[in-house]
Amino acid sequence: MSSLRALRRIPAALLIAGALAGCGRSEPEAVNPTTETLADFSRRVEDYVTLRNNLADSLGPVDVNTSQADIAARAARLADGIQKARTGARQGQLFTPEVSAVIATLIQEEYRRRPAPVLETREDQQDELPVVFEPKVNQLYPTSFPLATFPPALLPILPQLPEQVEYRIVGRHLILRDVEANLIVDVLRDAMPE
Repeated sequence: MSSLRALRRIPAALLIAGALAGCGRSEPEAVNPTTETLADFSRRVEDYVTLRNNLADSLGPVDVNTSQADIAARAARLADGIQKARTGARQGQLFTPEVSAVIATLIQEEYRRRPAPVLETREDQQDELPVVFEPKVNQLYPTSFPLATFPPALLPILPQLPEQVEYRIVGRHLILRDVEANLIVDVLRDAMPE
């Protein structure tokens, strides 16, 4: 856990510079740990997407003329299939400790760059705050809570996700959510500043 805390203190500029180091060079170099960490995260997300796409394909294609009730029923079947396929899923399978440290550092650095008036009024963060429940892996995102708009300044600094998965904020936690199945794929606890 101490290595996680130490990684969280790495300035975002160093993380980003490290991620970009070696671009366009032909001679072999040592593997950058940040680059490898983010590549591992992308592989884990892609593995999840492959699993969920196979399950979605088994349900057949979505007809554009399908009723809202049929779309909701399909989403429920998909979520049920994913939950059964991932019965042993636990927190940290996609947000490993290494990637959690990198992402948490990027988020902290982005919040530190926000101007004081914005932080005081929290106007740009109002949509980040209202959703507060204890998210768990393989849990359906409760329909009683709104899907708050994700902060636009954070999205470009986080690793890009396939269209089937999105970032959401729940309290101080960052979650990965399956868009169609409305399922929480993984949770990064306390990623957001207080």
